[in-house]
Amino acid sequence: MRSILLAAIAVSATVWAQTPPPPPAPPAPAQDVAWPRQAKGADGTVITVYQPQVESWAENVLKGRAAVSVLKAGEKEPSYGVIELSARTAIDKSSDLATLSELRVTKSSFPGATEEQAKQYLATLRGAVRRTSWPVSLAALQSNLAVTQARSKQKGQPVKNDPPRVIFRTTPTLLVMVDGDPALRDIKDVPTVKRIINSTALILQDVPGAAYYLWAVGRWWVAKELFSQWQTASVPPAALEKVRASLDKQYDPLDGKDDEGKPLFDPGVMPEIIVATKPTELLQAKGAAQMTPIPGTQLLYMSNSRNDILFDLASQNYYVLISGRWFSARIMDGPWVYVAGKSLPPDFAKIPPDHQMGDLLISVPGTPQAREAAIANEIPQTASVQRDVKPTAVNFDGGEPQWKPIEGTALAYAPNTQSPVIRVDPKTYYMVQNGVWFSATAPAGPWAAAATVPAVIYSIPTNSPMHYVTYVRVYSSTPTTVFVGYTPGYYGTVVTTDGMVVYGTGYYYPPYIGAYWYPYPPSYGWGFGFTVGIFWGFGMGGGWGYPCCHGGGGVYVNHRTNINIDNSYGRWGNRAQAGQLPSNRGRQVGDTTVAKGRDGNVYAGRDGQVYRKGEGGGDWQKYNGRGEGWSDVPGDRGRDAPRASNDLPGGSRGETRGSLDRQAQARDTGNARAAENRSMGGGYGGGGGGFGGGRAGGGGGRGGGGRR
Repeated sequence: MRSILLAAIAVSATVWAQTPPPPPAPPAPAQDVAWPRQAKGADGTVITVYQPQVESWAENVLKGRAAVSVLKAGEKEPSYGVIELSARTAIDKSSDLATLSELRVTKSSFPGATEEQAKQYLATLRGAVRRTSWPVSLAALQSNLAVTQARSKQKGQPVKNDPPRVIFRTTPTLLVMVDGDPALRDIKDVPTVKRIINSTALILQDVPGAAYYLWAVGRWWVAKELFSQWQTASVPPAALEKVRASLDKQYDPLDGKDDEGKPLFDPGVMPEIIVATKPTELLQAKGAAQMTPIPGTQLLYMSNSRNDILFDLASQNYYVLISGRWFSARIMDGPWVYVAGKSLPPDFAKIPPDHQMGDLLISVPGTPQAREAAIANEIPQTASVQRDVKPTAVNFDGGEPQWKPIEGTALAYAPNTQSPVIRVDPKTYYMVQNGVWFSATAPAGPWAAAATVPAVIYSIPTNSPMHYVTYVRVYSSTPTTVFVGYTPGYYGTVVTTDGMVVYGTGYYYPPYIGAYWYPYPPSYGWGFGFTVGIFWGFGMGGGWGYPCCHGGGGVYVNHRTNINIDNSYGRWGNRAQAGQLPSNRGRQVGDTTVAKGRDGNVYAGRDGQVYRKGEGGGDWQKYNGRGEGWSDVPGDRGRDAPRASNDLPGGSRGETRGSLDRQAQARDTGNARAAENRSMGGGYGGGGGGFGGGRAGGGGGRGGGGRR
């Protein structure tokens, strides 16, 4: 998806524009995030902490357990144990980096150790790691958390799933969205032309002839009526070019290209133009539909379409994925009905992950991809922001705010401004810009970075256009900085009550249209899509952008492209540092180094025991205490023999061979992702607008139409 610089165009003044972000700095060398880690106690004891198994990750606090070894000075053999720990996390998604700080060891277990020895080990651990900061791979942590949260369902939000209008075409077609009834406004210095301001597209009306003109695919199009047939304009009025030049590309060029800049239409092809004023989705095939089997299933997919269209042979129904929601119809012309994930044909879960349609698994309940998406949706982008940072000025169309109540709360919001301004009471106001909360005692400010946010704001429901601000948090503050973060919900995603991630709430929020156009978060009409992965995100398929809300960006990932997530904090320049916590390295106790030992694949069991894979990839072994060493788990028949049961012998609480195998697989997957990310030079970059580069803007505001 291409990031957007909003300026829209309405009646007679200057164009509002967001200051473009500074050019991105060269990528820093990738930090070493390998496990295990070592910390030294004051008495010379060497503490080795193995890769944690994450239990929870909420409100910027990570909790989990880890296997550890303790080697006291002068001893040759370490003692192994299990610790429960917590840490604050500073996250920079673009660098695949999570910095763990303020580590706390809350509990420990050392098999074979005496009570006194266990107390000594715990005291040494706490002293050694208390002020240590560890940079680790976000990918590895996320994969580990996927195992844990597969067992616990996150709280979801109620959303609407009413199908949008769905249009299917087998010939080249271009969908042009207008947000509600067309609103024509005069253009300064060009009295013979008006513009429809509630659209990102450049749609003008030639007043003398009353015809409409649209700029798309590098040319002018003309129609007698907005919803009638559009044709190329052979001799467009000269005033149109004057207007277009004055706008300086502050509109969607509808250039007919995808996210990679490749043409969607063959050379010389004139697409059909469809104008829609209500939520609408365009599905296209290049010629007659070509259905191709998906191996191992009774599913076919439309191989000559960029859309996610399947056909189930068993039910003889078509299925299409739109904004993370499944809709079904007997024929492609509809009518389409919503299908809950639990009601999908079983073969949906059997789509091979490496297949061209493997990305669809993110929207199939119970799949690892769907679980990972739900987890990724809970992991924030964080930053330290200086408290003296100044937001873009807040101006109200008409001069004063026009308050609207937020249903179910005592809050109200002002629809006639580009920023989400929320009134808590007559003397308390909050507003978000670029992932940072600001507060004021009057609606026009002055605004200051907020150190806290009232809990009532986080009760804003999904039927309110202000719901997206509930995904921005203030974690802590100092006299000079605030530590803040936002989860992908700030960009428009929602975890539903059945645990699935969708784009948008499904509600249609009528826009504010006055001298300016201030739109609200959409769900349909802009080609939103998803992908799975640590840099999980959403975006628009081939679209220029939607002028609304959120952090200002995201990148659509279809079945053939990489992924990036725009970082809203990059727009604050040197006033914010993504993924950073206040430095404590000057007070660090002991050395923190990367342990390079070969026995790093050690696991902490929920039963307080320490496990590891046998040498050469053999079966699981358990630590029996110092002096006793490691032994095969009883009942092992060898790695090539069948296992009669998935349970560990002895009925060990909380762990089975299967659960340990899943944790091992999650660790391997996460480490592979971390290695891949580091080989790319510290991640996929970010913080400056994704694929769209310097056109990012509007972060935290609602964009809209400026006067012209």
